[in-house]
Amino acid sequence: MTDQSLADELSEWLLGHGFSIMEEVRETGGFENVWIRFAGEGCEVQLLRERGKWGITLSPPSGDPRLAPQIWRYYIDNSALEETLAERGEPFETEVSFVRNRLHEVIAAAQSDENIGDRLTEINWTIIKDSLGLDPNMPQPGQPGFEDFR
Repeated sequence: MTDQSLADELSEWLLGHGFSIMEEVRETGGFENVWIRFAGEGCEVQLLRERGKWGITLSPPSGDPRLAPQIWRYYIDNSALEETLAERGEPFETEVSFVRNRLHEVIAAAQSDENIGDRLTEINWTIIKDSLGLDPNMPQPGQPGFEDFR
């Protein structure tokens, strides 16, 4: 199954599960990037194609932060930091499977934890620092002490 057909099937699945398209942008020419924002009860799903590569981001109802299913999986499963740092990205097919099989858990987490955005961002920042070889103690941009690490 191609990534395009997976994207089409996921779109239909989301629409059939109470989501609606809130925004859709399709660029013509060049890379023909696509961005579709689906909103449902309890979360948003963004389906995007950049430079020919499909991906998914999920967010709480506020729309922020928008992060890959992998980050949400780490949060929901309360994965050990060592495990999250050992893994690098997931294939689009795995992201689609996560949305179809665990979206109810994403919605429950987004509705039950008022600080979920902060925790998701913290997990993502830890992974970014590790992948870029930055000091693990470096605070997030905008946080006290960040300027000391420049």
